[in-house]
Amino acid sequence: MDAFNRNNPEEEQQTTPFQTPVRGADEQPGSGYQHTGNPYQSSTGNGGSTPPPTGSTYEQWSNGKKPEKNKPNKNGKFPWKPVVAVVLVAAIAFGGGMAAGGGIDFSSLQSDNGTSTDAATDGSGTTGDSTQVQISSKTEDMASYSDVYEKVSPSIVAVVVDAIQMGSESSGSGVIMSKDGYVITNNHVVSGGDRFTVVLSDSTTYEAKLVGTDEQTDLAVLKIEADGLTAAEFGDSDSVKVGDRAFAIGSPGGVQYQNSFTGGFISAINRNVTINDRTMTLIQTDTAINPGNSGGALINASGQVIGITSSKLSSSSSTSASIEGMGFAIPMSTTKEIVDELIAHGHVTGRPAIGISGYDIDQSRAAYFNLPQGVYVSRVDTASDAYKQGIQAGDIITGVNGNEITGMSQINTVKNELKAGDTIKLTIYRSGQTKEYTITLIDEADLSGTDATSESSSQGSSGSINPYSGYGYGGYTIP
Repeated sequence: MDAFNRNNPEEEQQTTPFQTPVRGADEQPGSGYQHTGNPYQSSTGNGGSTPPPTGSTYEQWSNGKKPEKNKPNKNGKFPWKPVVAVVLVAAIAFGGGMAAGGGIDFSSLQSDNGTSTDAATDGSGTTGDSTQVQISSKTEDMASYSDVYEKVSPSIVAVVVDAIQMGSESSGSGVIMSKDGYVITNNHVVSGGDRFTVVLSDSTTYEAKLVGTDEQTDLAVLKIEADGLTAAEFGDSDSVKVGDRAFAIGSPGGVQYQNSFTGGFISAINRNVTINDRTMTLIQTDTAINPGNSGGALINASGQVIGITSSKLSSSSSTSASIEGMGFAIPMSTTKEIVDELIAHGHVTGRPAIGISGYDIDQSRAAYFNLPQGVYVSRVDTASDAYKQGIQAGDIITGVNGNEITGMSQINTVKNELKAGDTIKLTIYRSGQTKEYTITLIDEADLSGTDATSESSSQGSSGSINPYSGYGYGGYTIP
């Protein structure tokens, strides 16, 4: 399995310092987590083939009653001992999953006093419009949690990703959102892949087409040519409360462990987590999430998918104290909006972009190379206004809108509060001088994906050697 290894271990995070998630690779036990892809590729928003026609917006939300919460048994006080450990936050890509293409009698899963699904739906929480994620307005209490598993497991698939040029193969999970084969997964599961295969629970395999990806929210959509699949029922993640029962279905360790079912509770909601300098608001759970679960489902006690599992917290080394029960999932309230955009357009529209890639210059390297702290510009997209205004590789961004910055996350925080067409003022250090540039933000989808570099890109702004040259640090993207 691949880990999400941050390229700059010295960079401080403003929130919990998760690292960039990368899909999991099937490796031998004991090999550890190794990075196999480049998580710092510029996201142009054109992550797949031609998307299908735009459908209608989502038609319903779950505003019905919530599933009853089961209280854990109390077995006495747990003797806590202080543990000293150095911890790193690792966002782990997970592989595996399972799904069944055959029909299933959902009436057998309802209690005697349960209600049937809305007439407008097909019983799976979806309508006839397969290009939209549908949120069910119904909930049902399961007689046992095995019924939760029986209901959801046919909707979970394994996603096998081949990077042909790299000669590598990795895997992740996915959630079937429509009978005709739309599948939700994580962006980091499919990132860098050339060929995608979806494996159902009965081992039936389909070649999949990449519909669209979104690096910022770590979501992606695949499409297989199939019909009669069991679509997942999606629940309202906004109604989730701490202490609610939560379950996950995936394949920790790879496709060979399909259908592994784990359970626990919702540990926290609206948890801000920083992954690769992008802060995401996620659901935290103590449900076991391991390499093999990424892109799979976080489920409530009614058998509804309330989130897409994406990451977990882990210790930095075998000598550090282990960290268990800190997994995270992308809420369906976020997922439905992004997936709708990906299916309709192949990318998320209207997202502002500067069009610069670069590196954070931390305090120690700034002192060593006699440079200011900030963001070292390594590439500038030729379609961006930043390129037209004359920002170059080798420049150092030291301020945004008149305020000093020391890292890329601060730039993104300001940028993400704006929209395409708005302007942002960047303070640039070059050759010992400081100058301000007013940049017009463009739609991220309009980035060309072509980077302008200069001969000075291997040098600092005042002729110094690139402060990251020779250190093996990967580049970050400020889209």
